[in-house]
Amino acid sequence: MRRHWWLPVLALVALLPIVLTACAPATAPAVAAPSFTALSNGTGFEYVDPPGVGDGAAVFDIHLRAYNPNPFAIGLRTLDTQLYLAGSRAATGSFRSGVQLPAEGTGDLTLQVRVPLSAAPRLVATFATLAGGGSASYRLNAVVGVQALGVNVRFPQMTVGHGSITWNLKWYAPEITIATSGASLKIDSLMHATFEVPATLHNPARIGYLLRTPRLQLQLAGRPVATANLGRIAAPAGETVPVTLRFEFNPLALGPALAAELQAVGAGAGQITFVVSGPLTLDAAGISVHQISAASLLSGNVH
Repeated sequence: MRRHWWLPVLALVALLPIVLTACAPATAPAVAAPSFTALSNGTGFEYVDPPGVGDGAAVFDIHLRAYNPNPFAIGLRTLDTQLYLAGSRAATGSFRSGVQLPAEGTGDLTLQVRVPLSAAPRLVATFATLAGGGSASYRLNAVVGVQALGVNVRFPQMTVGHGSITWNLKWYAPEITIATSGASLKIDSLMHATFEVPATLHNPARIGYLLRTPRLQLQLAGRPVATANLGRIAAPAGETVPVTLRFEFNPLALGPALAAELQAVGAGAGQITFVVSGPLTLDAAGISVHQISAASLLSGNVH
């Protein structure tokens, strides 16, 4: 009987896919992208410095809750973000995260985005709307990088947070404190005296401003004796800056009793109470302006 030599070859060819499949390593499971939700609690502006004050930028915090849809744990590693305010691109940022998300579980993280305002008049107008009690939309897009099963995976850009924000703007008068070196009174002559008050100015508000005052009044022993203009002082949000108040006046115009008291202080004997007061203008350039009526800004003793 004639032997068909090609039959065994066909059998080997038919078995080859089975053998290769059995020897091939198992394919790693696909990693699904995490999803994100922006939480209103913890989302908002940390502070705002208008152009010309501090670094001329706003800091926006966005509190996110991430959800892992996978049946295994993943770690958030990177978020390369783009922030939009009122439809305009406001800032970009890159963040490194160490948040671990359990299988089908959640984790929270807060991103802090710096929004430069000096070269963005449209954004300044948005902050002016917010300062006036309005609202603005925001959207945060991100390219997200995770680590799963020992492998780094990057997902295409997605929206990780969006919503509408308001700004509860509160103004606070600056806090002026005499510097540790204290105030000094110099009697140059019977007709000329100089009073200098080195101090620090602290802005407790979460908005920076230019401090202006048309007239500061100096009172010595309860009597007004001189005025001065403080000029424009940049007071960044939450920061303290040095200032010097300088008054010049004629001691003889004060009357003999107060003039004698001033001469005694100038010679190093005794002390005298002083008060500095005046109206203030807090100018957050392009965003809002706040007026404070005349008030006592600083008081103390010089000796």
